Amino acid sequence: MKQPQALKFCDVIDRASQYLKESHQLSEKTVKKHKDNWHCLLDFAESQGLFFAGESICEQYIDYLLRDRQEMQNARRSLLYSVKLMQEYIRCGQILSTKEPLEFHGEIGILMNEYVMEKISEHLRKSSIHTYQLQLSRFLRYLSDNYIAHVQEVKVEHILLYIRQLPVEHKSNMYIAVSIIKRFITWLFNRKILTINLSLHIPSGRYVQQSELPAIYTREEITRMLEEGVDRGYPTGKRNYLILLLAARLGLRSSDICNLKFENIQWENNIILIEQVKTGRTLELPLLADVGNAIIDYLRYGRPVSAEPYILLTSNLPYRKMQPSATFCVVTSAFKRAGVNISNKKHGAHALRHSLAARMLEGQTMLPVISEVLGHEKTDSSMYYLRIDINSLSACVLDVPSVGSKFYEQFKFSGYGNSI
Repeated sequence: MKQPQALKFCDVIDRASQYLKESHQLSEKTVKKHKDNWHCLLDFAESQGLFFAGESICEQYIDYLLRDRQEMQNARRSLLYSVKLMQEYIRCGQILSTKEPLEFHGEIGILMNEYVMEKISEHLRKSSIHTYQLQLSRFLRYLSDNYIAHVQEVKVEHILLYIRQLPVEHKSNMYIAVSIIKRFITWLFNRKILTINLSLHIPSGRYVQQSELPAIYTREEITRMLEEGVDRGYPTGKRNYLILLLAARLGLRSSDICNLKFENIQWENNIILIEQVKTGRTLELPLLADVGNAIIDYLRYGRPVSAEPYILLTSNLPYRKMQPSATFCVVTSAFKRAGVNISNKKHGAHALRHSLAARMLEGQTMLPVISEVLGHEKTDSSMYYLRIDINSLSACVLDVPSVGSKFYEQFKFSGYGNSI
């Protein structure tokens, strides 16, 4: 039975959702996204045994989201934004504008609009068009603040100063901003609106996100977590054990674990067939005996009675699909309960995925096979995991052939003989 405070917070979620519909006239899809994210906040509060979802719980959840780097970046950003909206609603009883204004005024604004319309005619995605509009609107705002109203007044130094004031902690966003401004300036030059191509003086570069070394756990640590990390005598324990197996034995991502449906389990063929949330690609995996038994055990003795098509559900009313963020708490709790040292290491479901890749490398599994199991489209993505297996890397080292003395004697001529 859900605690009274949790039931009260469900009412707050409903009222906040209605507020977004009526005051901001957001679409049903957008409101549903915020509502789902707020239920993730509720799930987090329940997993921590905290049922009063006030501002303090919002702050704790934000800290957790910022600390957990395994959650997909876009998903984490969406959750953070929704929780901050809820903070504002709890604090003020209202939510200020949820969108950054896009303003295109004056001569430069009209040209920016024309440029965007040309991009629309190229059939770019709506999200890409919005990115163009957002970055150009911000640049125009900067120009207006510096009293630059006409294209001919724009100088290289204005663009460079704008780039310099961009937040350096968001390198990917900085790269996008610079790229779009360069393209717009080039477009102005090609249209003969500018007589000099200022974009040639704007620095360019390719942003490549450097990932940290993946966290891995030994075979013994994974075994101990599975055996001692959950109490399978309770419905919630049966569910959590299944989550752990899906991540540790099959390497499924949190999003794919939570999206697992009855139709994905092909018992007659002993396979699990899913469409990956992250890539959209179909992934076929063997239905291992222990995974199949855990599914049956959960369905028979743990899963609440519900018409939901998803296998894994929350343990309290209203029964809903589990959210990816909740799997982090499940894995972390299992590690701690089993006495596995997680200090200075990542300890979410993605760490189990990394650990599976490490064990496959240790077993001399071919890289294309690892890519297939992990659902990577290219083996380049799987190369990321090569850095975690020093033993396998050492096997790739080539012996350095010895060099005869005659090789060095060729350098013993005037000016160099004494330096060799």
